[in-house]
Amino acid sequence: MNVVRNALLLTGLFILSAGCEQAPPEWVTVGPGSRQGDVSLYRDVQFADIPIPAEYDLRRDLSYSFQGALFRNAVLVYEGYLDWSAALDFYRRELPNHGWNLTKTERGHDFRVLYFDKGEEKLIAIVKQTRGGSQVEIQLDNVDKNDLLLKGRLNNPGY
Repeated sequence: MNVVRNALLLTGLFILSAGCEQAPPEWVTVGPGSRQGDVSLYRDVQFADIPIPAEYDLRRDLSYSFQGALFRNAVLVYEGYLDWSAALDFYRRELPNHGWNLTKTERGHDFRVLYFDKGEEKLIAIVKQTRGGSQVEIQLDNVDKNDLLLKGRLNNPGY
């Protein structure tokens, strides 16, 4: 009787432990049927050409990233105890060191927006003042070639 009970206990524990697997990997792949080929969804990706100040932490609840063979798309939100003017200086200095070209800036009461491009990609850095520090939202996307074709700007070097 003890053998049967122990076997049932072990079977039950095995079934319960199978339901308690590790968290899924940090990426999920969408099959090759997508228009852009294989696409991966990453949670904690930090691209090598988008530097982040050491004072910042990634807000995983507000961030995502898609990366395929032909494109990257992301919204990455970081917060930290870095003065927002220092954060602005960091991005104005460091993104060009990684091949990004500053194309435009905008000002608001408690935020600044920096627009960059690099090849067929565009990056928008929104730096906001927060209590005791700052927040930056990085928006990364590809320039839509079809949109540029419709606007007649695909081969225009001034776009």
